[in-house]
Amino acid sequence: MHRNVYTFAFYLLLPLYFARLCWKGAYNREYFFRWPERLGISKDSPTKNKPLIWVHAVSVGEVNASMPLLRRLIAEYPNIEILVTTTTPTGSKLLLERLGGTVKHQYLPVDLPLCIKHFLDHWQPKALILLETEIWPNLINLCKQKGIKTALVNARLSEKSKSNYLKYNSLIKESIDSLDLILAQYESDRLRFNEISQIKKIDICGNLKFDQDIPSELNEISLNIRKDWSINGKVRPTLIASSTHEGEEDIVLDAFEKILKVRPESLLVLVPRHLERFERVKGILQESKIPFVSRSMREDVSKDTKILLGDTIGELNFLYSLADVAFIGGSLIDHGGQNLLEPSAQSLALLSGPSLRNFSDISEQLIQNNALAVVHDAEELCNRYLLLIEDESTCNAIGAKAYEVFMKNRGALDAILNKLKPLISNVI
Repeated sequence: MHRNVYTFAFYLLLPLYFARLCWKGAYNREYFFRWPERLGISKDSPTKNKPLIWVHAVSVGEVNASMPLLRRLIAEYPNIEILVTTTTPTGSKLLLERLGGTVKHQYLPVDLPLCIKHFLDHWQPKALILLETEIWPNLINLCKQKGIKTALVNARLSEKSKSNYLKYNSLIKESIDSLDLILAQYESDRLRFNEISQIKKIDICGNLKFDQDIPSELNEISLNIRKDWSINGKVRPTLIASSTHEGEEDIVLDAFEKILKVRPESLLVLVPRHLERFERVKGILQESKIPFVSRSMREDVSKDTKILLGDTIGELNFLYSLADVAFIGGSLIDHGGQNLLEPSAQSLALLSGPSLRNFSDISEQLIQNNALAVVHDAEELCNRYLLLIEDESTCNAIGAKAYEVFMKNRGALDAILNKLKPLISNVI
C-alpha cells in the first residue's frame, strides 16, 4: 500500500475514529475532553531555549514500562524537556500521577500529515522515542523530513502483527527503514522485523518491563491487609485473575465456584483488562450471586466477601501483592496473553491459558523454569489452584522460580540508554 492511499483511507475513516472516542466516552468521560490535541492542536507549549525529547507510550502498560526510562532521562539530561504522548486517558492519568510536573503530556495526534505537521511545528522535538510497536507511517516520514531523529525502543513484533504488516509491506517497510534506531526485546522480535526490512540493523536490549521496581514498602502493606482479611486467625488463600477479557470472567467464576466447594475461605481478586468493561463485569458478578466488593468504592473485605473486583487504574502491582497464585488473562481466548512480568516480580505461582503468542519469549522461559502452568478450562484452573494452595512450600518454590526468571532478564534499561546516548547527545 502506498502512503498516499493509506492517508486517503485514514481521512475517510476519521469520523469513525471520533465515533469510537464517543463510544469509549460512555465508560470513561475523559475520552470526551482534549479532542483538539488529537488533531495536533495544543494549548500547552514547549519551554523556550530547552531542547525537547518526545516519548510516545500508548496506554497504561507502555507508560508503566517507560517509567524507569523516563526517570533516568530526567536524571541524566537535566537540561532537556520531555514531552510524553499517550493515546488513552488512563495512560495519561497514570503518567501524571507518577511524574506530575516533571514532564509535559499531550495526546498523540492522528496519523494525518496536516495534524502531524502542526504538532511538530508547535513542539519542535529534537528526537522521538516510540515504545514497543508504534509504527505510524506519516509520523515517521514527517519526522525524517524535518530531521527529527526517531528510535523504536523495547520493540516487539508478534507473529500476528508481522503477518498483518506483511500485507502492507511497502508502507511498513518504508517506515521501518526510516527509523534511525530499533532496539528489540528479543532475537525473535529482531528476526520478525528483518522479515519486513532486511536493511535495518536491529540491536537486542531485552525487555524494559523487567526493570520496573516494586516499592519496598508494598510487601509490608499487603501482609498487614491480608492479616486484616484473615478468618479465624488464618490468612485466606487468594487467587488473582488479572487482565481478563470478555468471555474469560465466566470461566474464572466457574472455576472459583468449584474452588469454594473445596476451600470456602478462598478469595478471588478479579481485575478486568479494560476500564470500559468494569461495569459489565460488575453486572456479571451481581448475576453470579457470589458476595463481592469493589476496590473503586473502597469497600472492606469481610469474612463473607468472596471476590474483590479490581476496578481501578494503576493498582495492579498492589493487587498482585495480595495474592498467592496469579492467573493472567487474555489467554483463554484467542488474544495472545497479557503481561506475565508483574506477577513474576512478586514471586507468584503463575497460571495462564494456552494463547500466549504476544509474550512467547517470556512465557517459554517461565514454562521451562517450571514457573508457569498452562490451563485450558475452568476445571484445570480450579485443580491447579487447589494443588498449589494445598502445598504452601511448593507454591512458594514455584513463585521463587518466576522471580528468578524476572531477575535474570533485568538490565534492558542500561542497554537502551547506552544505545540512545549518541542519538540524544547529537541533537541537544
